[in-house]
Amino acid sequence: MSYDTLFAKACLLQLSTSCWTGSRSLNSAVLESVGNTEWLKGKKFLINPELLSPIKTSIQKARQLLQRSALPFPLSGLYLIPKDSIADIDGRMDAIKDEYWDKVDTFIDFYQEAREEARQALGDLFAEADYPLNMREKFSFEWRFVTLATPKKSGILTPEIYEREKEKFKNLMDEAKELSMAALREEFGHIVSHLVDRLSGNGDGKPKAFKSTMLGKMHEFLDTFGDRNVFDDDKLTELAAQAKEIVGGMTGYSISYNDVLRQQVTGEMGRLKSAIDAAIEELPRRRIRLDGESLQQAA
Repeated sequence: MSYDTLFAKACLLQLSTSCWTGSRSLNSAVLESVGNTEWLKGKKFLINPELLSPIKTSIQKARQLLQRSALPFPLSGLYLIPKDSIADIDGRMDAIKDEYWDKVDTFIDFYQEAREEARQALGDLFAEADYPLNMREKFSFEWRFVTLATPKKSGILTPEIYEREKEKFKNLMDEAKELSMAALREEFGHIVSHLVDRLSGNGDGKPKAFKSTMLGKMHEFLDTFGDRNVFDDDKLTELAAQAKEIVGGMTGYSISYNDVLRQQVTGEMGRLKSAIDAAIEELPRRRIRLDGESLQQAA
């Protein structure tokens, strides 16, 4: 596929967040003299660190959403979002952002009280200069959607620079393709491996319990695979079609109470597992090293 057409099928999301650290490094001599305490553990806590935990949890929640729903991309902080998932992810990010700022407001409401607690706990190590005058400025939660494209010929770039930047873009997208294909194949492989494990018997020969919910991740993967397969992985498309044929109409009840069907499905899923394991192994593991200047220019 032409990389110039990729961004008709997907878009990049750049997430940028910040949270006040609530701590300061301490001179090693000071640490040696006072030792570790509840408020001094290799650094000086400016407030009770647990007060910032809910805010950090919201940031982690956003990152986990993107890691689950998006595809990896070589540039740090960027996620590749399939076109049909953009509206859904944007809406869910909005909800997390509201939650994030609610937690920031709650923290700020208790900030003065937290400072007084720190003043008592830190004693002579308490310093007014450690505390920002505008605490809200220490927090941020933003994202934006961006696209990349091959540099166009123009009178600005010399032919040599144009060819160099064109090659950088191709290398970047080659790595994005490899990362995306590997992520989808490995995700599919984990799902298949889990099903094979559940279908296999225990050491005593008795079958393991198998519930319909165990098929949920497989159906979810198959339902969204078409949208997420932005680099047109033909091999995985073929394997996904095989999986759909195997699990179509299958239920936890039918697997649990029909030994013949269970044995048949176990064999088919085992062969599928071998095929997906081979598909993962055959992927190139080339890692392109882009220097900081290249990353900045590419972004």
